[in-house]
Amino acid sequence: MRSCLAPAVLCAISPLPCFAAPPADATPSLPKPQADYLLNCGGCHGLNGISNGRLVPDLRGQVGYFLRLHEGREYLVRLPNVAFAAMSDEELAGVLNFIVFELGGSGVPGDAARYSAGEVAALRQRPLNEVSLTEYRGRLVEALIRRHGAPPGLRAYGAGGH
Repeated sequence: MRSCLAPAVLCAISPLPCFAAPPADATPSLPKPQADYLLNCGGCHGLNGISNGRLVPDLRGQVGYFLRLHEGREYLVRLPNVAFAAMSDEELAGVLNFIVFELGGSGVPGDAARYSAGEVAALRQRPLNEVSLTEYRGRLVEALIRRHGAPPGLRAYGAGGH
């Protein structure tokens, strides 16, 4: 019984707090684009851009390749769940830049420009809501593999059918 009471007694008589709250600055904070990604995209695409690639496209190490094609760059913004995201153009540009330049890996072309709020605003006006997204993405992926040496793993999304 004494061994169970010893910590409680020590805490009661100690001048130092036994259960001190962490300092206020110890709370982790993320840059806003990364936090917005986690809140709006991370549930499906994964916290680090890795998901079940057959059901939801992996982003890590793959999404950067889409910037090798003009149509691919636009595709990332024109996806309906992106184009209609409840974010301002500036916020969405920040999230896209995080996804492409932080998660995109070596597939990002060295001369790739960051998305601007103006570019995002214009592309959001033309969402891909009247096409088969699977076929549209498939065409882009085949062009990226054939012409730009993208990894065949880009084909994994939808490979098992859904």
